[in-house]
Amino acid sequence: GPLERRRCRYLHTGRACCQMVEVLLAALILVCSSVSTGSVGGYTGLPALGGIYYYQYGGAYSGFSGADGERAQQLDQRFYLLKLPIARAAMAVGGCLLVFPCVLILVGVLRVPLHFPTWLLIECTLDIVTAGGTVPALYYFFHSLLRVYDSSVCKEREQLYQSKGYQGFWCSLHGAEIAAGLLGCLAAMAYLLSAGLAVREYRTVHEQKQKPVQL
Repeated sequence: GPLERRRCRYLHTGRACCQMVEVLLAALILVCSSVSTGSVGGYTGLPALGGIYYYQYGGAYSGFSGADGERAQQLDQRFYLLKLPIARAAMAVGGCLLVFPCVLILVGVLRVPLHFPTWLLIECTLDIVTAGGTVPALYYFFHSLLRVYDSSVCKEREQLYQSKGYQGFWCSLHGAEIAAGLLGCLAAMAYLLSAGLAVREYRTVHEQKQKPVQL
C-alpha cells in the first residue's frame, strides 16, 4: 500500500545508496580477509586450487622428501598461526562494518529520522567515528602483516620453497591484503559522505517541521 511505497522510497535516496555501497565494501573486506588466510600454503600451481584436499593429501609437498617435507609442513603451520589473529580481527571489523549500515538502512526504511530528527545527528556522529576508527584499524592491519612477513618463520619458509622451485611464498603483501586495505579506505570515504548527507537531511527535516509553526 501507500505506506510500503513511502518506506521503499528511502532506498532511492542518496543516503540509502551510500549505505548500500558501505554494505558492499564491507562484504568485499570480509572476502579479502578470509582469502588472506584461507589456506596454509601459497603454492600457485593448478593443484593448489584443491585447497584443503591438496594439502591434506600431501600434494603441496610433492617436491620435498624426508626432513625437508616435515620442515615445510611445520613452517606452514607456524606461518598460518601467525597470520590467523590478524585475519580474524580483519573479519571481525568487516562484520561490524557490514551490520552497521544494514541497521541504518532499516532505520531509514522505518522512517525513524522523520519522527526523530535528532537521530540524523547521532547517525552523523557514528559515521564520523567509524570513518576515523578505520584509519588506526588499517594501520594495525598492515603493521601486523608486515611484522609477520618480516619474521624468521616467513623468511625460512620462503627460502625453503624457493630452493625447491616453488613460487608464491614471498614475504610480502598479497593482492587480497592490499585489496582489503584499499576497500577500507573507500569505506572510510563512504562513511564521511554518509555523514555529510545525514547533516543535509537533518537540515531539510528541521526546516519542514518549522514551516507549520511559522504559518
